[in-house]
Amino acid sequence: MAKSFFKKMIVAVNGHRSSVHSSMYAIMMARTYNISIKFVYVVDTATVKYLSMNKFLVSDERYDYEERLKEDGERYLAYAQMLAGSKGIKCETELRNGGVFTEILRAADEYEADLIILGGNEKDENHHNLKRNVLSIDQSEVLAHSKVPVMIIQKPDIEKIFKIF
Repeated sequence: MAKSFFKKMIVAVNGHRSSVHSSMYAIMMARTYNISIKFVYVVDTATVKYLSMNKFLVSDERYDYEERLKEDGERYLAYAQMLAGSKGIKCETELRNGGVFTEILRAADEYEADLIILGGNEKDENHHNLKRNVLSIDQSEVLAHSKVPVMIIQKPDIEKIFKIF
């Protein structure tokens, strides 16, 4: 087994295809280099609060919306855990509430991670433009404020590699 600079990594999960790809990449890294892995999903309560304060959501909608985000997060984390298990990798998962980039950085700090992995913006095959997703706004904040290296995964063919890995 090759020696790694990294011992623990955090993988931000948000349900987008690029997030699944970054999870697959992280799992392969974990297996190859014996790195501990933790998948983190953030229920973006900061944005929900902002939308509610500015009357884009009424209080009943806010609660329902947060609950749906929480359910989505649990499902995405379970999927990441299943992917890891399929390659014989044990992992941790965590569902957090708050601002996305703040909570990713806080999770990395608490876990004592020495690497953060994010999904990249993959090219749209129809328009050849970058697709934007919620994480893309927070990517720059994570990059700007992280105390540890941040790896952004942009590898659309990772599914083929992951299957044979």
